[in-house]
Amino acid sequence: MEPILIDPDQHAPEGSADGVWEDSGVSPSAQWSTTVLPPKRTTTEAASAAPPGRNSEGLRIELKTNRPYADDSARQLVVQEIDGSVVRLDPEASMTPRVARQSTAFQERPAKIDASHSEHGEGREWGKSRQHSVRWILGTGAGIAAVVIVAMMLLPLINRSDAKRPRAGQTELVLDPNDNVEGIESLNDMLTRQPEAEQLFRAFASASVADEILVLVRDAETVRPLIRMKPRPALISKAWLPPDDTRWEVLENDGKPYGILTGTLPDYSRFAAYMVLAENQLCMDWKASTGYGTATFDELQRNEGDAAEIRATIIPSDFYTATFPESEFQSYQLVSPQDEKTIWCYTRRKEPVDDALTKLFLGGEILKASMEPKKVTLRLEHAPSGALPNQWLVAEMLHDDWITL
Repeated sequence: MEPILIDPDQHAPEGSADGVWEDSGVSPSAQWSTTVLPPKRTTTEAASAAPPGRNSEGLRIELKTNRPYADDSARQLVVQEIDGSVVRLDPEASMTPRVARQSTAFQERPAKIDASHSEHGEGREWGKSRQHSVRWILGTGAGIAAVVIVAMMLLPLINRSDAKRPRAGQTELVLDPNDNVEGIESLNDMLTRQPEAEQLFRAFASASVADEILVLVRDAETVRPLIRMKPRPALISKAWLPPDDTRWEVLENDGKPYGILTGTLPDYSRFAAYMVLAENQLCMDWKASTGYGTATFDELQRNEGDAAEIRATIIPSDFYTATFPESEFQSYQLVSPQDEKTIWCYTRRKEPVDDALTKLFLGGEILKASMEPKKVTLRLEHAPSGALPNQWLVAEMLHDDWITL
């Protein structure tokens, strides 16, 4: 394809106004256009070219409005001129009859009353202080002082007479000068022995040999065979210290004080160490501190073992069977010292052991009744035939706690 060369010095010749192109029947401007539009057809030509059966008129877009007719009076606008006049309404007639005017006779002003002594200070004298005589001031002060002195002198006599007769609903209390609380010194002495009790329990819990335990407990000769028969490993290390929430409680039974040290071991198990005084030194009660029993609760659940001395916690129950009807027996639940296993025990109503256990939960005038478990030491006996293996009879309450003094 050859390139198109354009010479900028050559120009097209100027054409005349009536000049035409010889090689074409169109205008010069149409010759440069790429598309040539056909001439517009007339209406006659468009009608003849339209297919038969179709309206020759094209799409018409126009605005049609409804113009009112001249004879349509209902559609005419009614114009009312406002001339500024005001339509006034006539007042309604009053239904209330008018009252005739009454004239009152002239009344004279009452005569002015002179101000009395009680009205002193009103008017022009308001706010002005009055001067009192020195005699009046001294007399008033002396009278008040005399009244106060006489009242203070009579007050002890009045209180003494009221103290001799008690008021209604009150009990007269008389203090016996010869009355003395026995054992108060020993109780106070036990309260100060918490550090010694903690040190004693540390030595007991960290001991792993029976001989180390025997020098710390009371009645060592009695419990020696029991300790040797049931050896145990050390519960804590030598470096263990009792936690801050360790509690030291001092109690008394039959005039003899004893203490209970309670707290938590490193394995989060609870301990309760019972301690008494022997030759002015603390020693531990091994049976009470370990919850010793002549039979284990595994044996008691199988209706086996020697139930002569059982330490546990007891709580009233409502479990009855044909062998133990409610009309004749009182039901209790007995829980092991480690709170792991339970058995059922019963007391015959109106017997001494039934009265002793009932008092633990009834309370009194000061202490209210409580259904919380109580620590007891019991002697049990086998139930009659027909009872369940874990049902026992309570023969005797040895103590209302785990320690015997």
